[in-house]
Amino acid sequence: MSTVPLWQDEPYAPRPPLEGAVTADVCVVGAGAGGLATAHRLSAAGLSVVVVDRAEVASGASGRNGGFFLAGAAPAYGETRALWGRERAAAVHAATLAAQREMLAVAEAVGARGAFRVDGLMRVAADAAEAAEVRADAAALAQDGFPGDPVAGEDLPGRLARPDRAGLFFPHDGSVHPVRWLRALAAALERDGVRFHERTAVVAPPSVDGDGVRVSTIAGEVRCDRAVVAADGDLAALVPSAAAVRPRRLNMLATAPLGETVLPFPVYVRHGYEYAHQTADGRIALGGFSDLDGPASWTDRAEVSAPVQARLDRWLAEELGVTAPVTHRWAGVVGFADDPLPRCGPVPGSDGRVLALGGYNGTGHVQAWVASRVVADLVTTGTSADAGLYAPVDA
Repeated sequence: MSTVPLWQDEPYAPRPPLEGAVTADVCVVGAGAGGLATAHRLSAAGLSVVVVDRAEVASGASGRNGGFFLAGAAPAYGETRALWGRERAAAVHAATLAAQREMLAVAEAVGARGAFRVDGLMRVAADAAEAAEVRADAAALAQDGFPGDPVAGEDLPGRLARPDRAGLFFPHDGSVHPVRWLRALAAALERDGVRFHERTAVVAPPSVDGDGVRVSTIAGEVRCDRAVVAADGDLAALVPSAAAVRPRRLNMLATAPLGETVLPFPVYVRHGYEYAHQTADGRIALGGFSDLDGPASWTDRAEVSAPVQARLDRWLAEELGVTAPVTHRWAGVVGFADDPLPRCGPVPGSDGRVLALGGYNGTGHVQAWVASRVVADLVTTGTSADAGLYAPVDA
């Protein structure tokens, strides 16, 4: 049994850590989805970029997640309309749909399109009460011109089919092998001149120093004009003003490859508390039951919960009829805020020289790409048309 995430369980040679001092136009702290997307945009704009990470590319939340590729915010669309108003909810949803298309184009360009499987994704209502909410979500999406196809309970895939349930199918969504994709993106950025230093922990919040910014690491420093902190669960550790973003662990497991197709596309069930898909090699990747984890889930330690893992085992057998051995069990730490909006923009007190993005409430892969555009626009032009999509860093 491996406690290494399935996605990271492949050979990898880390890049050397930073030793001594280097300079750059921008230092990006964090080599996950948000950091690499930001580096991609800034490098394309002609800026020199240094990326540092305390571990490796895609070693944090970006490489310890469920492998989902989905548009939208963390709450269901109808809930976002109630929380943020129809205009903002629609703008966020549209931005994530555009981000999906852009990500796939970049993946194609860097040779990582095969890491994505865009076969659609289905939200599954666990009971009749949630089924009514799913139908209301379908109506809200249709009203605002977004895709989402209602599915009757008896037409749900496999053993998930029940008359009192309902589904909502999103044809633009799917799954991704996040580590293969992000390692390929990092390699392409490196070929384009972006410098990477892995196993390079930043020891203090980036600080304004004269007319620039100092990023101090365990064995060196980066002197730059701007610094971008691209973190998720650990955001507040380097950006204290982002204290509203709290770290929370989410549990995952993966089985040995099956000899049959159980899930033709990814599903998430019970308001997203459970989520599963079948990988290209036939494994089931399953996560969930953070509500069962309760107060213990609010931690910055990526340690599995025995009770949650046992409950995942039961769900695997009861809901999917899968009895294949579990080969991997792991946890990832992500950032949650009560709003629940990601944080994005300048860090207060830095005169716009330090920016941050993170706190995606468990749906960071695509939302980080959106947030990176806002931050990159602010770095390169001082303004962004989408600056109001997400919450300020100190909200």
